[in-house]
Amino acid sequence: MKAEEKYYRKLVEGYLNKTLTKRELTIFFDLLSKGVLDFYLEEDMVANVPESVAIIKPKRRLRSWYSLAASVLLLIGLGLGFFYMKSTPVETGQSTAREVRPGGNQAILTLSNGEQVILDDLEQAEEIHERNVSIVNNKSGSIQYDLSKINIEGVEKAQLAKKFNTIETPRGGTYQIILPDGSKVWLNSLSKIKFPLVFSDTQRIVEMDGEAFFDIAENRKQPFIVKSRNQEIEVLGTSFNVNSYNDEPFIRTTLLTGRIQLSSPYTSLQLTPGQEILNNNGELKVQSADVEQAIAWKDGYFRFDKADVSSLMRQISRWYNVNVKFIGRVSEERFVGKIKRSGSLDELLKIFKDGGMDVSLTGRTITVRN
Repeated sequence: MKAEEKYYRKLVEGYLNKTLTKRELTIFFDLLSKGVLDFYLEEDMVANVPESVAIIKPKRRLRSWYSLAASVLLLIGLGLGFFYMKSTPVETGQSTAREVRPGGNQAILTLSNGEQVILDDLEQAEEIHERNVSIVNNKSGSIQYDLSKINIEGVEKAQLAKKFNTIETPRGGTYQIILPDGSKVWLNSLSKIKFPLVFSDTQRIVEMDGEAFFDIAENRKQPFIVKSRNQEIEVLGTSFNVNSYNDEPFIRTTLLTGRIQLSSPYTSLQLTPGQEILNNNGELKVQSADVEQAIAWKDGYFRFDKADVSSLMRQISRWYNVNVKFIGRVSEERFVGKIKRSGSLDELLKIFKDGGMDVSLTGRTITVRN
């Protein structure tokens, strides 16, 4: 199951079970107003209706879910199978009545015992307890493991090193993690990182998918190792970006400071600052890097330097949680520019239209024509 599906289903499940916190309810209704939860809420309702009760589905897509959200718990509790949903006309044409907003700080933390915690922007810090480890979920979308509060009485460090946590961001999500050793990690949308509660005495190993920026705390006695798909990166103290999305043509590892050793099943190479490695199914290629472009997402920007339309749309799809449909041959045009990720999708598409791209938005689908 994809990260965003886990995230949305957990919100819907928590709402139906009345277990959401005030903070989580705010997220739930915000996503509900954008139509993001429509499918997951209807899916859960259908799954909870007794088999002996008939379900009548509306013929057209229903847009207003507020009356449904307010009464769905009561309806399911009574075992009713006929749901009345107030509908409004469906918008058609080149835009949608619901403005598609950009992503933000949101992720799911999965603890070693399987418990899941929704992470997002907080009005105040909170503590999450996991195996005698106090995890501080801070403001501004960062989660910090506070080793000063660990009580290891009766718990061997080796046991904690075998207990793993995972943080996943959905489409439209980003998050910052401060690991037990003080290393910092920024996750882009649709990304995942797995790490132990406590690093071993000899090495610090994490696993990742998607895209992440690492700022590693130096410790020559404990090399830091990042595993992603068919490559492994070993560092002592440095900063670098790894883009390893499954839908990208290759894994791109860009070095900002320090040195790293990158290994694939076939070969091993070292990088110096300002270089990057392209990993195409294990075949490695070193080249000069556009560092600003590689980490633009971390600094709140889209930055395109001769980017093709497919690459451009993949980034937009992840950040705004939308689908992309191409009609006709995909254009070979290249795009150059720097755009803030904090703007709405309508604003971004207007920039593309002004640049000559034939692009439109219907619901949560972008159509690109050529």
